[in-house]
Formats: sequence, C-alpha cells, structure tokens
Amino acid sequence: MQQVGKPVTGRDFIGREKELALLMEYMKMGQSVVLIAPRRFGKTSLVLEVLNRLKKQKYYTAFVDVFTNPILDLLSSEITEEVLKNHKLHKQFIAAKNSATALIQNLKLKAVLDDFQFIIGFADNTKNEWDLISESIDFVDAFSKKHNSKMICAYDEFGDIGKFDPKGNLVKLFRSKIQQHTHSTYIFSGSYESVMQNLFISNKSPFYRLARIIHLSYVEKEPLCNYLKKRFTQIKIKITKSYPEQIVEHTMGHPYYTQLAFQQSVLFHTFHGRLPDIDELIVQMLDVEKDYLEKVWEDISNSREYVHTLRAIAENGKNLYKRLKPKKINVARATKKLEGMGFLFRDNIRGWFISDPLFQQWIKKNI
Repeated sequence: MQQVGKPVTGRDFIGREKELALLMEYMKMGQSVVLIAPRRFGKTSLVLEVLNRLKKQKYYTAFVDVFTNPILDLLSSEITEEVLKNHKLHKQFIAAKNSATALIQNLKLKAVLDDFQFIIGFADNTKNEWDLISESIDFVDAFSKKHNSKMICAYDEFGDIGKFDPKGNLVKLFRSKIQQHTHSTYIFSGSYESVMQNLFISNKSPFYRLARIIHLSYVEKEPLCNYLKKRFTQIKIKITKSYPEQIVEHTMGHPYYTQLAFQQSVLFHTFHGRLPDIDELIVQMLDVEKDYLEKVWEDISNSREYVHTLRAIAENGKNLYKRLKPKKINVARATKKLEGMGFLFRDNIRGWFISDPLFQQWIKKNI
C-alpha cells in the first residue's frame, strides 16, 4: 500500500467484499455486468481481483484495457493476446504476430491457427481492421467453447470505445457479437456515467438490458481503518488509536487517496521523526497531487456553470438553487452534467458533494 496508483489484488485488496461477492455470483450465473465509478475508485482492482479468483476456479479470463489502445488494430491484438494467455500462448503470439511465416511455423500456435485462421491476419498489412476486430470479439467465446470452458472477459474503460468509431458502428458490432456468445460472460467498466448510460442504460442504447448495472462508491471505512492499523504496525510506526480513523474520515473511504495518505504519512515520518497531523497531511497530499488537480480544473473551467457550481458545492452542497440564483446558473443542467462526468455524488444528508475529496479541498483552498 506504500506504492500508489497501481491496481491492487490479493492481500492488498481491501474492502469491497459486498461488491466482490455480488460480481462473483453474477459471473457464475453467466450474467454480464456494467461497473460504473469515477476514475481512481478502484474499479480495475476490483475487476482484477474477480478475475484472479475465478481463474483459480478454472474459469478462462481476459482483461482488455480499452483506454490504453489508441488504434483498432491494437485493440484487436490485445483481445486475442488475452484469450491466448489462458493456454500460455500469448508470448508466442506477440513474438510472431508481425510475420505470417513465423506464425505458421510456430509449433505451439499451430493447433490454434488451424481453427482460428484470422490470427494470421495480424501479420498481413492488407487485412481489413474491421475484419480483425470482428474475429477477435468472437475469438473470446469461440476459444472457450472449443475447450469446453467458461470465459470471463473484462473490458476496462469501455466508455472509450467511441474513440475508434464516433458513429457507433463498433459498439453495434460488439453488441451483435456478444449477445450470441454462449461460453462467455462480460464485465464492462467505465468512468463517465453519462457515457455508460448512453451505452447500457437508456432504452435506446446498443447494450440495453444486456448487463446488470453496479455503481461503485467509496470503500467501507472499517476495513480501511483496520488495514491502516496493520500496515503502520508492520513498519513499526506508533500511531494513536484515532489516527487511521482520521485519515479515512478525510479521504471518505476513497481508495486512491487512502493509499496516498498512508504513503505520505510514512514519508513525513521518515524525514521528520513523527507522523503529520491531519492538516499537515492534507497539505502534503495537495502538493503531491497539484499537477493532476490543476489539470482537472483546467479541463472543466471553460464552463462558467461548472465553475460556480463546483465552488458552491465545495463550500456546502445544500440550497444550491437559492445560492446560485443571483449568478443566473442553470443548476439542474450543471449538476447533471458534472454528475455524468463523475465529479459529483448526491445523498439525503449532504446534498450534492464532490466525489473527489482532495479536489474539494483544492477548490476551497485555491478557487
């Protein structure tokens, strides 16, 4: 947990037991799922933990990150590679995919190529990229069917699928293929609720009723507190009983910022011989995340409605209509857009609040 920003699994995977149990049951039922949450909320960690556990139960698994693939050919290649991992053939595929001769001569791949000739197309520059992606999508199910297994395939940041084809033909292709699959179950995860709604929730969406929707929120505070106590004990740093609770209270159970708070408190202790108080810790975290937070603000500050709405919510999420009326802000429109972008949550106690607790602190301090 001293390393921040990477997905965590195994013993470092903390909390999310309810969500984990629900996902596991859905996968075993063959029910595909849509997982929606803002970035840095631990979606990838949760998905990888589910896949790791199911792999131990002899399921085939595949994890495809749509966000990191800039062109369609690379997406097709990653899908194929992830499927081949289940028979430990991915390294042979990676090494040989740029040469049709090398692919054909690879003895370990030969049995696969006999049934799935499309793979040779990765070495053919004239091969149509839409044919490759079409075959790759079906390869997920066909490979598991051939080997009489069940496949759990996760498409992370699936909302980015539109970058390959703004007209939506690729989404329709995925839908037409996946709805026919009999040996595969899917997890689609995404950060922007409005985008995922357009893909999965609206009755006009391509994936309408294909998958169950799960909205991921903060991690439960008790397991996070217990884990922090354990980690401080392991590295022999003495803490007060309330210190982990104070950290989790300020991070709101946000998984990324709880990791960051632990890391920065350990660094502070190393250089100062004591733990920072919570105010010192928040200042240090704001400094570490300065570039990221400034970039987030830069991306949304071109909208006058967003600026005034976020400033008001950072102070207090209640009575927004009354408070922003003098500024002639369309509060309903601004909050809906910001919620769809993953910036806002709402509950009956606080009203609207900013989903990123450190971003809220940054706005209060700087704007």
